[in-house]
Amino acid sequence: MRLILAPALAVGALLFAPGGSQAQPPQPPPAGNGTPTAVLAPPAALRVDGLPPVPASLASEIAPYGDFSITRFVSWHPSAPEMLVMRRAGNTAQLFLLTDPMGKPHQLTRGRDPVRDALFEPRRGDYILFTRDSSGDEATQLYRLDPKTLAETPLTPAGEFYSPGPWNSAQDKMVVTSRPLDRNGRRAQAVVDVYAIDPMQPEARFKLATLAGAGWRVLRWLDRENRLILSEVASGTRAKLWSLDMATGKRSELSDYESGDENASDRWLYRKRFDGDFARLTRVDVRSGDRQWITRDFDFDIESWSVAKGGKRIAVLANVAGSTKLKLYDSDLKPLTVPALPPGVITAVSWHRNGRDLALSIESADSPGEVFALDTDHNIVTRWTGHSAVGGVRRPFVEAEAISWRSFDSMIITGFLHRPNPREFPGKRPVIISIHGGPESLARPGFRGRANFWINERGYALIYPNVRGSAGFGRRFMEADNQKKREDSVKDIGALLDWIHAQPDLDPTRVAVVGASYGGYMALASSVAYAPRLVAAIDSAGISHFVTLLEGTETYRRDLARAEYGDEREPDMRRYLDAISPLSHAEKIRVPLLVSHGRNDPRVPVTEAEQIVRKVRGNGTPVWYVLAEDEGHGFTKKSNVDYLFAAQTLFLDRYLQRRN
Repeated sequence: MRLILAPALAVGALLFAPGGSQAQPPQPPPAGNGTPTAVLAPPAALRVDGLPPVPASLASEIAPYGDFSITRFVSWHPSAPEMLVMRRAGNTAQLFLLTDPMGKPHQLTRGRDPVRDALFEPRRGDYILFTRDSSGDEATQLYRLDPKTLAETPLTPAGEFYSPGPWNSAQDKMVVTSRPLDRNGRRAQAVVDVYAIDPMQPEARFKLATLAGAGWRVLRWLDRENRLILSEVASGTRAKLWSLDMATGKRSELSDYESGDENASDRWLYRKRFDGDFARLTRVDVRSGDRQWITRDFDFDIESWSVAKGGKRIAVLANVAGSTKLKLYDSDLKPLTVPALPPGVITAVSWHRNGRDLALSIESADSPGEVFALDTDHNIVTRWTGHSAVGGVRRPFVEAEAISWRSFDSMIITGFLHRPNPREFPGKRPVIISIHGGPESLARPGFRGRANFWINERGYALIYPNVRGSAGFGRRFMEADNQKKREDSVKDIGALLDWIHAQPDLDPTRVAVVGASYGGYMALASSVAYAPRLVAAIDSAGISHFVTLLEGTETYRRDLARAEYGDEREPDMRRYLDAISPLSHAEKIRVPLLVSHGRNDPRVPVTEAEQIVRKVRGNGTPVWYVLAEDEGHGFTKKSNVDYLFAAQTLFLDRYLQRRN
C-alpha cells in the first residue's frame, strides 16, 4: 500500500489519451488537527480522473478482505503423485508445484504478468508448458519451463495468440494453434493456423493447416492417419465436429451441431450435445462418428468433465441451480458411488493418469478455493492445499441464499442473495446488484472475495442474478437474450427491482447496480432504463455501444460476438444495435457512474469506456474513471485491484448511504 499526504488523487473532467497527463489534483481535506489526511496513492500504472481522495484509513479497513489467494488446480504429474496449482504470489497469479498433500508449495514462475495456464510434459513430466501474455493484451505465448532450474524458454514468436493443443501418438510433438491479432491493422477474415512443434526444438515447427474462421479447435492429432479432428464453434449452443485429411485438405463432418468443450480419450471424443433443452454428455467414435449417451438420466446442464486414461472412469460436473453436482461413471457408462465431499462449488475436475485419483477444485463462501483429491478406488478424499483464515475479519462470511422472481414474460429468473447480519445491521438494507459477464456465464454461490467487506462492514445486501442468457439453465434460457431479444435481459433487472421492493428488509430507494464486461453493459443499460430506481452504477470493462464493440473487438472474436449480439453489417440490425446501446441514451443516465477499464483490452476496446464517460459527463452527472495502462479485460494485478475496490467502496458509501 502506498500512501501520500499531498497532493490527493486526480480530479477533473479530463479523459486520458495515450501518453497524456492527469489533471492537477486539489489538496486533500485537513484532518481534525489541521494536518492533511493520509490518502491512498494509485499504483503507477493507474490513471484516475474525477475521483476524490481515497482515505488511507479506508484502504486499511478493507485490507484484510483482500488478503486471500485463490488456489486453482492446473495439472497432474504424469507418473508421480504431484500437481501444479495456480495461486497469487505477490501481485499476480503464478505457478506452484505441490509434491505432497498439504505440503509447502514450491514457486515455479515469477513475473509482472500472471500465468494463464500450464501442463506437464505427458510422458515423464520432464518439463512444464505454460502460457502468459503481456499486460492483458492476450497475445498469449507458450513457454517451456525446466522445473529444476526454473529456466523459461519461449516456444512461439511474439505478437499472436497461441494455444496448446493435443499431442501426437508418440507424445513428443504437440499441436499449437495461432490466431493473428489486429495490432498492425484490421483483418477482414479471421483465420486459425495449426502448427506442430517439438517443445525441445521449437525452431523446427511446421504448419499442418490454415482454417478460415475464428471458432476452430483441434481436438485430436491422428498423426499415423494424417488426420486432424476439429471442432468448429458457431455459438454457445452450436458447434460441428469435423475430420480433416491433411494430405488432401478435405473435411468430412462427423456429427451435427452440438455445444461445448471436447475431451479426447483413445478412439473417443467426449462432447456436450443438447438433447431437448439440456446439454448432456455423449461420446463419439472419431472414426465412425457413432454416438453413445452418457448422461440422460437427469435434467441439468452438463458443465465440464474429465476422462481417465483409456476411458477407465468419467467424472462429470452438472449445474444444479447454479451449484454443482459430481457424477462418476465407469468405462461401461455405469454410475459409480460418489462419497461425501467438502462443502462448496466444484469448479474443476481432472484425473491423474493412474485412473484412480481425481483432483477437485472447490470454493465456498468462506474458502477462496482449495484443491482436494478423491481416491475413487477407496472413496477417500484428501485435502492438498490449505489457507489460514482471513485475518482481521470480525464476522464470518455470509452464505448465499437462493432466490427467484418472475420476469415481465413470466420467465422465472434465479440468483443468489447475501443478507448482512440483521442484528448488526437492522432495518432496511441498501442493495448492490452484481451482474456477471459473458453473457453465457453464470453467478454461483461461491467465494465473494473483497465484496464480503460490503456485506460485513457496510451492511449492504448483495444480489447476484442469473438473467436470461446465462449458461447452465438449458438452451432456451441461454438463447433467450440473443440478438433482438437483448433488452429482455435488462427487463429481468427491472423485475428484480420489483422483487426488492417487496422485501421487508431491503431498501428499494438505495439500490446500486454493478457489472463487468457484458455485466458492464447491463449496469449501463439498467441505468438508462431504471434511472429513477437506482442511486449509482459501476461499469468495469463494459460495452457502451454494440456497433463500436463489434467494429473494434479483435477479429478472432468478432464472428462469435455477432452470433450473440447480431451482425452490425446488416442495416436493420445495425439500427437495432444502435437503438439499444447505452451510449445512444447517455442523456438518460442520471445516476453517478464509476467506470474502470484496461488500456490493452482486446475484447472490449478501451474506447467503450472513453465514449460513455465523455457523454455521461455531458449531462453534468458525476463520473469517476480509472484507467489501467498495464491491464487488459479486467484487472488482475493485486495492487490495481486493491486500489479499484477502495475507490468503488468510497463511491458506494457516498451514494448508497444517502436516504432519499
